Amino acid sequence: MKIKVIHESKIKKVKIDSKMSVAKLAKKLDVILPNYIVKLNNKIVPEDEMVKDGDTIEFFKVISGG
Repeated sequence: MKIKVIHESKIKKVKIDSKMSVAKLAKKLDVILPNYIVKLNNKIVPEDEMVKDGDTIEFFKVISGG
C-alpha cells in the first residue's frame, strides 16, 4: 500500500504494509509529533487516526512565540 506524505515542503510516496496509525507512521518517518499538526486527506486528525492505502498525510510544523 502507498500513501502520499507532505513534510517540510517535500512530497514523497511512502509504502506501508497495512493500516497504520498516524503515530506509528510519524515514528517510521522520524517526525516528532508534539511539534506538528497532522492533516489526513485535508482534515486535522489525532495521532491515533488510522492511515490507509491512497491517503495523503501532511505534517505542519507548529511555531509558537510571543
